[in-house]
Amino acid sequence: MNYQGRSNKLEHSFSVIISWLRSRFCEKQLTSLSKLYVGKGTEELFVIFLRKSARYALTGMVFAGVLCALFVISSSKKHEIWHGNMMERSEAGGRDKTIEMQIETEDGKQDYTVKLPARKLTKHEIKEQFAIAREKVQKLYLGENNSADNITSSLNLIETVPDTMVQVAWQLDKEGLITDNGEIVWAEIIKPYKTEITAELSCEDTQESVVLELTIQPPQRTKFEQWLQKWEAAFNKRLEDTASDKRIFLPTRVEGREITYRDKTDSYLVPCVVGMILAAIAGMLLYNSQMQQNVRKRDEELCKDYPEMVEQFVLLVGAGMTIKSAWIKMTDDYQSGLDRKQAKRYLYEEMSVTEREMQNGMGEERAYELFAKRTGILCYMKFSALLTQNLRKGSADMLRLLEQEAQDAFQKRKEQAKEAGEKAGTKMLFPMMLMLLIVFVMILYAAFRSM
Repeated sequence: MNYQGRSNKLEHSFSVIISWLRSRFCEKQLTSLSKLYVGKGTEELFVIFLRKSARYALTGMVFAGVLCALFVISSSKKHEIWHGNMMERSEAGGRDKTIEMQIETEDGKQDYTVKLPARKLTKHEIKEQFAIAREKVQKLYLGENNSADNITSSLNLIETVPDTMVQVAWQLDKEGLITDNGEIVWAEIIKPYKTEITAELSCEDTQESVVLELTIQPPQRTKFEQWLQKWEAAFNKRLEDTASDKRIFLPTRVEGREITYRDKTDSYLVPCVVGMILAAIAGMLLYNSQMQQNVRKRDEELCKDYPEMVEQFVLLVGAGMTIKSAWIKMTDDYQSGLDRKQAKRYLYEEMSVTEREMQNGMGEERAYELFAKRTGILCYMKFSALLTQNLRKGSADMLRLLEQEAQDAFQKRKEQAKEAGEKAGTKMLFPMMLMLLIVFVMILYAAFRSM
Protein backbone atom coordinates (compact mmCIF):
# COMPACT_ATOMS: atom_id res chain seq x y z
CA MET A 1 0.00 0.00 0.00
CA ASN A 2 2.82 2.36 0.93
CA TYR A 3 4.61 1.49 -2.32
CA GLN A 4 1.47 2.25 -4.37
CA GLY A 5 1.10 5.62 -2.60
CA ARG A 6 4.69 6.59 -3.41
CA SER A 7 4.14 5.52 -7.03
CA ASN A 8 1.03 7.70 -7.30
CA LYS A 9 2.92 10.65 -5.82
CA LEU A 10 5.77 10.22 -8.30
CA GLU A 11 3.31 9.94 -11.17
CA HIS A 12 1.52 13.09 -10.00
CA SER A 13 4.83 14.98 -9.62
CA PHE A 14 5.93 13.93 -13.11
CA SER A 15 2.58 15.08 -14.54
CA VAL A 16 2.93 18.46 -12.80
CA ILE A 17 6.48 18.93 -14.16
CA ILE A 18 5.39 18.05 -17.73
CA SER A 19 2.44 20.46 -17.48
CA TRP A 20 4.72 23.25 -16.22
CA LEU A 21 7.25 22.68 -19.04
CA ARG A 22 4.46 22.63 -21.59
CA SER A 23 2.90 25.88 -20.36
CA ARG A 24 6.24 27.63 -19.78
CA PHE A 25 8.20 26.79 -22.94
CA CYS A 26 5.91 25.17 -25.53
CA GLU A 27 2.73 27.26 -25.59
CA LYS A 28 3.57 29.11 -28.81
CA GLN A 29 4.80 25.96 -30.55
CA LEU A 30 1.68 24.02 -29.55
CA THR A 31 -0.51 26.81 -30.95
CA SER A 32 1.35 26.60 -34.27
CA LEU A 33 1.17 22.80 -34.33
CA SER A 34 -2.58 22.87 -33.71
CA LYS A 35 -2.91 24.65 -37.05
CA LEU A 36 -0.85 22.02 -38.86
CA TYR A 37 -2.30 18.94 -37.15
CA VAL A 38 -6.01 19.58 -37.30
CA GLY A 39 -8.17 17.83 -34.72
CA LYS A 40 -5.27 16.78 -32.46
CA GLY A 41 -5.61 17.29 -28.72
CA THR A 42 -3.14 19.18 -26.55
CA GLU A 43 -1.51 16.01 -25.24
CA GLU A 44 -1.08 14.61 -28.75
CA LEU A 45 0.36 17.91 -29.97
CA PHE A 46 2.81 17.98 -27.05
CA VAL A 47 3.96 14.44 -27.90
CA ILE A 48 4.36 15.43 -31.57
CA PHE A 49 6.37 18.50 -30.55
CA LEU A 50 8.67 16.45 -28.31
CA ARG A 51 9.13 13.74 -30.94
CA LYS A 52 9.88 16.20 -33.75
CA SER A 53 12.19 18.33 -31.57
CA ALA A 54 14.05 15.23 -30.36
CA ARG A 55 14.44 14.01 -33.95
CA TYR A 56 15.94 17.30 -35.10
CA ALA A 57 18.12 17.57 -31.99
CA LEU A 58 19.37 13.99 -32.44
CA THR A 59 20.10 14.66 -36.11
CA GLY A 60 22.11 17.73 -35.14
CA MET A 61 24.04 15.79 -32.48
CA VAL A 62 24.82 12.94 -34.89
CA PHE A 63 26.00 15.44 -37.49
CA ALA A 64 28.19 17.21 -34.92
CA GLY A 65 29.51 13.86 -33.68
CA VAL A 66 30.54 12.86 -37.19
CA LEU A 67 32.28 16.21 -37.68
CA CYS A 68 34.05 15.84 -34.32
CA ALA A 69 35.17 12.31 -35.22
CA LEU A 70 36.53 13.50 -38.56
CA PHE A 71 38.27 16.40 -36.82
CA VAL A 72 39.87 14.14 -34.20
CA ILE A 73 41.03 11.69 -36.88
CA SER A 74 42.47 14.45 -39.06
CA SER A 75 44.15 16.08 -36.04
CA SER A 76 45.73 12.88 -34.76
CA LYS A 77 49.47 13.16 -34.50
CA LYS A 78 51.77 10.45 -35.73
CA HIS A 79 54.00 8.82 -33.16
CA GLU A 80 57.38 10.41 -32.64
CA ILE A 81 58.64 8.14 -29.83
CA TRP A 82 59.29 4.49 -30.72
CA HIS A 83 60.18 1.51 -28.53
CA GLY A 84 59.79 3.61 -25.40
CA ASN A 85 62.77 5.96 -25.79
CA MET A 86 63.70 6.35 -29.45
CA MET A 87 63.08 9.38 -31.65
CA GLU A 88 63.85 9.64 -35.36
CA ARG A 89 65.42 12.69 -36.96
CA SER A 90 64.47 14.23 -40.27
CA GLU A 91 66.76 13.60 -43.21
CA ALA A 92 69.64 16.00 -43.82
CA GLY A 93 68.34 19.25 -45.23
CA GLY A 94 64.87 18.62 -43.84
CA ARG A 95 63.03 20.57 -41.20
CA ASP A 96 63.72 20.38 -37.49
CA LYS A 97 61.09 18.53 -35.44
CA THR A 98 59.28 19.97 -32.44
CA ILE A 99 58.14 17.04 -30.29
CA GLU A 100 55.71 17.22 -27.39
CA MET A 101 56.15 14.44 -24.86
CA GLN A 102 55.36 13.45 -21.31
CA ILE A 103 58.24 12.63 -18.99
CA GLU A 104 57.33 10.35 -16.10
CA THR A 105 59.27 9.15 -13.08
CA GLU A 106 58.25 7.91 -9.70
CA ASP A 107 58.48 11.50 -8.42
CA GLY A 108 56.30 13.22 -10.98
CA LYS A 109 55.14 13.78 -14.51
CA GLN A 110 55.90 16.73 -16.78
CA ASP A 111 54.80 17.83 -20.24
CA TYR A 112 57.88 18.81 -22.15
CA THR A 113 58.63 20.13 -25.62
CA VAL A 114 61.96 19.40 -27.31
CA LYS A 115 63.36 20.54 -30.61
CA LEU A 116 65.02 17.72 -32.54
CA PRO A 117 67.27 19.14 -35.27
CA ALA A 118 67.51 17.45 -38.63
CA ARG A 119 70.48 15.19 -39.27
CA LYS A 120 73.57 17.28 -39.94
CA LEU A 121 75.58 17.01 -43.10
CA THR A 122 79.03 15.43 -43.15
CA LYS A 123 82.14 17.56 -43.26
CA HIS A 124 82.21 17.35 -47.05
CA GLU A 125 78.58 18.50 -47.23
CA ILE A 126 78.79 21.30 -44.74
CA LYS A 127 78.87 24.84 -46.07
CA GLU A 128 78.22 27.41 -43.35
CA GLN A 129 77.02 30.90 -44.11
CA PHE A 130 76.15 32.86 -40.96
CA ALA A 131 75.61 36.55 -40.89
CA ILE A 132 74.51 39.19 -38.41
CA ALA A 133 74.40 42.94 -38.02
CA ARG A 134 76.10 44.58 -35.04
CA GLU A 135 73.33 47.03 -34.20
CA LYS A 136 70.57 44.39 -34.10
CA VAL A 137 72.50 41.50 -32.52
CA GLN A 138 73.14 43.56 -29.37
CA LYS A 139 69.37 43.98 -28.98
CA LEU A 140 68.05 40.62 -30.17
CA TYR A 141 70.41 38.15 -28.46
CA LEU A 142 68.92 38.96 -25.03
CA GLY A 143 65.60 37.39 -25.98
CA GLU A 144 63.06 38.00 -23.20
CA ASN A 145 65.72 39.21 -20.77
CA ASN A 146 65.77 42.89 -19.79
CA SER A 147 69.51 43.36 -19.51
CA ALA A 148 72.76 41.47 -19.97
CA ASP A 149 73.45 41.68 -16.21
CA ASN A 150 70.27 39.77 -15.32
CA ILE A 151 69.85 36.74 -17.61
CA THR A 152 66.94 34.63 -16.30
CA SER A 153 65.74 32.93 -19.48
CA SER A 154 67.12 31.47 -22.69
CA LEU A 155 69.10 33.59 -25.14
CA ASN A 156 68.00 34.39 -28.67
CA LEU A 157 70.94 33.19 -30.75
CA ILE A 158 69.71 34.18 -34.18
CA GLU A 159 71.24 32.66 -37.29
CA THR A 160 70.20 35.37 -39.73
CA VAL A 161 69.72 39.04 -38.93
CA PRO A 162 66.27 40.26 -39.96
CA ASP A 163 66.04 42.52 -43.01
CA THR A 164 69.69 41.95 -43.94
CA MET A 165 71.88 39.51 -45.86
CA VAL A 166 74.11 39.11 -42.82
CA GLN A 167 74.58 35.76 -41.08
CA VAL A 168 75.95 34.97 -37.65
CA ALA A 169 77.94 32.15 -36.04
CA TRP A 170 78.28 31.98 -32.26
CA GLN A 171 81.24 31.14 -30.05
CA LEU A 172 79.76 30.25 -26.66
CA ASP A 173 81.20 30.07 -23.17
CA LYS A 174 84.05 27.66 -22.54
CA GLU A 175 82.23 25.91 -19.71
CA GLY A 176 79.45 24.79 -22.06
CA LEU A 177 76.58 26.15 -19.95
CA ILE A 178 74.98 27.81 -22.97
CA THR A 179 73.86 25.49 -25.76
CA ASP A 180 73.85 26.20 -29.48
CA ASN A 181 70.16 27.11 -29.50
CA GLY A 182 70.48 29.54 -26.60
CA GLU A 183 69.26 27.21 -23.88
CA ILE A 184 71.08 27.48 -20.58
CA VAL A 185 72.09 24.41 -18.57
CA TRP A 186 70.31 25.64 -15.46
CA ALA A 187 71.27 22.58 -13.43
CA GLU A 188 74.86 23.84 -13.37
CA ILE A 189 73.95 27.44 -12.41
CA ILE A 190 74.12 27.62 -8.62
CA LYS A 191 75.40 31.21 -8.31
CA PRO A 192 75.60 34.26 -10.62
CA TYR A 193 77.67 33.22 -13.61
CA LYS A 194 79.57 35.87 -15.56
CA THR A 195 80.72 34.91 -19.03
CA GLU A 196 80.96 36.20 -22.58
CA ILE A 197 79.90 34.95 -25.97
CA THR A 198 81.19 36.02 -29.36
CA ALA A 199 79.07 36.73 -32.41
CA GLU A 200 81.06 36.19 -35.60
CA LEU A 201 79.57 38.37 -38.31
CA SER A 202 80.06 37.46 -41.95
CA CYS A 203 78.82 38.94 -45.16
CA GLU A 204 80.54 37.86 -48.37
CA ASP A 205 84.30 38.24 -47.66
CA THR A 206 83.96 40.61 -44.68
CA GLN A 207 84.10 39.29 -41.13
CA GLU A 208 83.83 40.95 -37.76
CA SER A 209 83.53 39.73 -34.18
CA VAL A 210 81.33 41.22 -31.45
CA VAL A 211 82.04 40.24 -27.84
CA LEU A 212 78.96 40.24 -25.59
CA GLU A 213 79.30 40.07 -21.81
CA LEU A 214 76.46 38.72 -19.70
CA THR A 215 75.59 37.48 -16.21
CA ILE A 216 73.33 34.45 -15.77
CA GLN A 217 71.31 34.43 -12.53
CA PRO A 218 70.56 31.08 -10.79
CA PRO A 219 66.88 30.02 -10.95
CA GLN A 220 64.62 29.00 -8.07
CA ARG A 221 63.49 25.41 -8.73
CA THR A 222 61.67 22.55 -7.04
CA LYS A 223 63.30 19.16 -6.62
CA PHE A 224 61.57 17.82 -9.72
CA GLU A 225 62.54 20.90 -11.75
CA GLN A 226 66.17 20.43 -10.72
CA TRP A 227 65.97 16.82 -11.86
CA LEU A 228 64.34 17.94 -15.11
CA GLN A 229 67.27 20.26 -15.81
CA LYS A 230 69.63 17.32 -15.42
CA TRP A 231 67.47 15.36 -17.84
CA GLU A 232 67.78 18.27 -20.29
CA ALA A 233 71.54 18.16 -19.95
CA ALA A 234 71.58 14.41 -20.60
CA PHE A 235 69.27 14.83 -23.59
CA ASN A 236 71.34 17.66 -25.08
CA LYS A 237 74.49 15.56 -24.69
CA ARG A 238 72.86 12.73 -26.61
CA LEU A 239 71.85 15.19 -29.32
CA GLU A 240 75.48 16.23 -29.72
CA ASP A 241 76.83 12.68 -29.59
CA THR A 242 74.39 11.40 -32.21
CA ALA A 243 74.22 14.45 -34.48
CA SER A 244 74.88 12.35 -37.62
CA ASP A 245 72.72 9.36 -36.62
CA LYS A 246 69.28 8.73 -38.07
CA ARG A 247 67.81 7.71 -34.73
CA ILE A 248 68.27 8.92 -31.18
CA PHE A 249 67.47 7.01 -27.99
CA LEU A 250 66.15 9.05 -25.08
CA PRO A 251 67.72 8.60 -21.64
CA THR A 252 66.03 5.80 -19.69
CA ARG A 253 67.63 6.66 -16.33
CA VAL A 254 68.79 9.99 -14.89
CA GLU A 255 69.98 10.42 -11.31
CA GLY A 256 68.92 6.85 -10.53
CA ARG A 257 65.30 7.39 -11.63
CA GLU A 258 63.78 5.31 -14.39
CA ILE A 259 61.94 7.27 -17.10
CA THR A 260 59.08 6.36 -19.42
CA TYR A 261 58.02 8.37 -22.47
CA ARG A 262 54.84 8.64 -24.49
CA ASP A 263 53.47 10.94 -27.17
CA LYS A 264 51.51 13.87 -25.79
CA THR A 265 47.87 13.67 -26.92
CA ASP A 266 45.26 16.41 -27.07
CA SER A 267 41.78 15.97 -25.56
CA TYR A 268 38.88 16.84 -27.84
CA LEU A 269 36.14 15.71 -25.43
CA VAL A 270 34.99 19.15 -24.26
CA PRO A 271 34.88 20.78 -27.75
CA CYS A 272 33.03 17.74 -29.12
CA VAL A 273 30.43 17.78 -26.31
CA VAL A 274 29.91 21.53 -26.71
CA GLY A 275 29.65 21.12 -30.47
CA MET A 276 27.04 18.37 -30.14
CA ILE A 277 24.99 20.45 -27.69
CA LEU A 278 25.10 23.45 -30.02
CA ALA A 279 24.16 21.21 -32.95
CA ALA A 280 21.18 19.87 -30.98
CA ILE A 281 20.04 23.42 -30.21
CA ALA A 282 20.51 24.35 -33.86
CA GLY A 283 18.43 21.33 -34.88
CA MET A 284 15.59 22.37 -32.58
CA LEU A 285 15.74 25.96 -33.85
CA LEU A 286 15.68 24.64 -37.42
CA TYR A 287 12.60 22.57 -36.65
CA ASN A 288 10.89 25.59 -35.08
CA SER A 289 11.72 27.70 -38.14
CA GLN A 290 10.37 25.04 -40.51
CA MET A 291 7.23 24.75 -38.41
CA GLN A 292 6.60 28.51 -38.62
CA GLN A 293 7.18 28.36 -42.37
CA ASN A 294 4.62 25.55 -42.66
CA VAL A 295 2.15 27.64 -40.65
CA ARG A 296 2.59 30.53 -43.11
CA LYS A 297 2.00 28.16 -46.02
CA ARG A 298 -1.11 26.83 -44.25
CA ASP A 299 -2.47 30.37 -43.82
CA GLU A 300 -1.81 31.11 -47.50
CA GLU A 301 -3.65 27.93 -48.46
CA LEU A 302 -6.64 28.88 -46.28
CA CYS A 303 -6.83 32.32 -47.91
CA LYS A 304 -6.58 30.76 -51.35
CA ASP A 305 -9.40 28.25 -50.67
CA TYR A 306 -11.74 30.78 -49.05
CA PRO A 307 -13.47 32.18 -52.22
CA GLU A 308 -14.16 28.70 -53.59
CA MET A 309 -15.57 27.52 -50.25
CA VAL A 310 -17.92 30.52 -49.91
CA GLU A 311 -19.12 30.13 -53.51
CA GLN A 312 -19.87 26.44 -52.93
CA PHE A 313 -21.63 27.29 -49.66
CA VAL A 314 -23.81 29.87 -51.45
CA LEU A 315 -24.81 27.31 -54.08
CA LEU A 316 -25.83 24.74 -51.47
CA VAL A 317 -27.76 27.19 -49.30
CA GLY A 318 -29.38 28.65 -52.41
CA ALA A 319 -30.51 25.14 -53.34
CA GLY A 320 -32.52 24.97 -50.11
CA MET A 321 -30.11 23.34 -47.67
CA THR A 322 -29.71 24.55 -44.12
CA ILE A 323 -26.36 25.89 -42.98
CA LYS A 324 -25.55 22.69 -41.08
CA SER A 325 -26.61 20.47 -43.98
CA ALA A 326 -24.50 22.48 -46.43
CA TRP A 327 -21.55 22.22 -44.04
CA ILE A 328 -21.92 18.43 -43.74
CA LYS A 329 -22.35 18.08 -47.51
CA MET A 330 -19.06 19.90 -48.16
CA THR A 331 -17.13 17.82 -45.61
CA ASP A 332 -18.61 14.56 -46.96
CA ASP A 333 -17.54 15.52 -50.49
CA TYR A 334 -14.05 16.25 -49.14
CA GLN A 335 -13.83 12.87 -47.39
CA SER A 336 -14.92 11.16 -50.61
CA GLY A 337 -12.13 12.98 -52.42
CA LEU A 338 -9.61 11.76 -49.84
CA ASP A 339 -10.74 8.20 -50.52
CA ARG A 340 -9.83 8.86 -54.17
CA LYS A 341 -6.30 9.89 -53.09
CA GLN A 342 -6.87 13.64 -53.42
CA ALA A 343 -4.56 15.94 -51.46
CA LYS A 344 -5.50 17.12 -47.98
CA ARG A 345 -6.62 20.74 -47.55
CA TYR A 346 -6.39 22.53 -44.21
CA LEU A 347 -9.74 24.31 -44.72
CA TYR A 348 -11.76 21.14 -45.10
CA GLU A 349 -9.82 19.43 -42.31
CA GLU A 350 -10.95 22.24 -40.00
CA MET A 351 -14.51 21.97 -41.33
CA SER A 352 -14.41 18.21 -40.64
CA VAL A 353 -13.39 18.91 -37.04
CA THR A 354 -16.35 21.29 -36.71
CA GLU A 355 -18.69 18.63 -38.13
CA ARG A 356 -17.48 16.07 -35.59
CA GLU A 357 -17.96 18.59 -32.77
CA MET A 358 -21.58 19.17 -33.84
CA GLN A 359 -22.18 15.42 -34.12
CA ASN A 360 -20.84 15.01 -30.58
CA GLY A 361 -23.47 17.40 -29.23
CA MET A 362 -21.82 20.83 -29.48
CA GLY A 363 -24.11 23.66 -30.54
CA GLU A 364 -23.78 25.04 -34.07
CA GLU A 365 -23.03 28.56 -32.88
CA ARG A 366 -20.20 27.44 -30.59
CA ALA A 367 -18.80 25.09 -33.25
CA TYR A 368 -18.66 27.88 -35.88
CA GLU A 369 -16.97 30.23 -33.37
CA LEU A 370 -14.30 27.62 -32.61
CA PHE A 371 -13.83 27.05 -36.35
CA ALA A 372 -13.05 30.75 -36.84
CA LYS A 373 -10.74 30.78 -33.82
CA ARG A 374 -8.75 27.78 -35.06
CA THR A 375 -8.23 29.26 -38.51
CA GLY A 376 -7.14 32.59 -37.03
CA ILE A 377 -7.78 34.46 -40.32
CA LEU A 378 -10.00 37.53 -40.62
CA CYS A 379 -12.11 36.38 -43.58
CA TYR A 380 -13.08 33.17 -41.79
CA MET A 381 -13.97 35.14 -38.67
CA LYS A 382 -16.28 37.29 -40.79
CA PHE A 383 -17.83 34.19 -42.38
CA SER A 384 -18.37 32.62 -38.96
CA ALA A 385 -19.96 35.84 -37.71
CA LEU A 386 -22.49 35.71 -40.58
CA LEU A 387 -23.42 32.13 -39.69
CA THR A 388 -23.75 32.74 -35.94
CA GLN A 389 -25.74 35.93 -36.54
CA ASN A 390 -28.19 33.96 -38.67
CA LEU A 391 -28.53 31.34 -35.92
CA ARG A 392 -29.10 33.92 -33.18
CA LYS A 393 -31.45 36.40 -34.82
CA GLY A 394 -32.33 34.84 -38.15
CA SER A 395 -31.84 36.78 -41.34
CA ALA A 396 -33.92 36.88 -44.47
CA ASP A 397 -30.93 38.41 -46.25
CA MET A 398 -28.60 35.53 -45.35
CA LEU A 399 -28.24 34.32 -48.93
CA ARG A 400 -27.66 37.86 -50.21
CA LEU A 401 -24.97 38.49 -47.58
CA LEU A 402 -23.22 35.25 -48.47
CA GLU A 403 -23.32 36.12 -52.18
CA GLN A 404 -21.83 39.53 -51.39
CA GLU A 405 -19.11 37.86 -49.30
CA ALA A 406 -18.32 35.50 -52.20
CA GLN A 407 -17.98 38.43 -54.60
CA ASP A 408 -15.73 40.30 -52.15
CA ALA A 409 -13.60 37.18 -51.67
CA PHE A 410 -13.09 36.67 -55.41
CA GLN A 411 -12.27 40.36 -55.85
CA LYS A 412 -9.70 40.16 -53.09
CA ARG A 413 -8.28 37.02 -54.68
CA LYS A 414 -7.83 38.91 -57.97
CA GLU A 415 -6.02 41.74 -56.18
CA GLN A 416 -3.71 39.25 -54.44
CA ALA A 417 -2.95 37.56 -57.77
CA LYS A 418 -2.17 40.95 -59.30
CA GLU A 419 0.20 41.83 -56.43
CA ALA A 420 1.92 38.45 -56.78
CA GLY A 421 2.40 39.09 -60.50
CA GLU A 422 3.90 42.52 -59.83
CA LYS A 423 6.30 41.02 -57.29
CA ALA A 424 7.31 38.34 -59.77
CA GLY A 425 7.94 41.02 -62.39
CA THR A 426 10.13 42.94 -59.94
CA LYS A 427 12.13 39.78 -59.19
CA MET A 428 12.70 39.29 -62.92
CA LEU A 429 14.04 42.83 -63.33
CA PHE A 430 17.56 42.07 -62.07
CA PRO A 431 18.08 38.96 -64.28
CA MET A 432 16.85 40.94 -67.30
CA MET A 433 19.29 43.78 -66.53
CA LEU A 434 22.08 41.25 -66.08
CA MET A 435 21.27 39.66 -69.45
CA LEU A 436 21.23 43.12 -71.06
CA LEU A 437 24.65 43.86 -69.58
CA ILE A 438 26.00 40.56 -70.94
CA VAL A 439 24.67 41.44 -74.40
CA PHE A 440 26.39 44.84 -74.25
CA VAL A 441 29.68 43.20 -73.21
CA MET A 442 29.45 40.73 -76.10
CA ILE A 443 28.76 43.55 -78.58
CA LEU A 444 31.66 45.65 -77.28
CA TYR A 445 33.98 42.63 -77.31
CA ALA A 446 33.07 41.87 -80.93
CA ALA A 447 33.59 45.52 -81.85
CA PHE A 448 37.07 45.64 -80.29
CA ARG A 449 38.02 42.35 -81.95
CA SER A 450 37.13 43.74 -85.37
CA MET A 451 39.23 46.91 -84.89
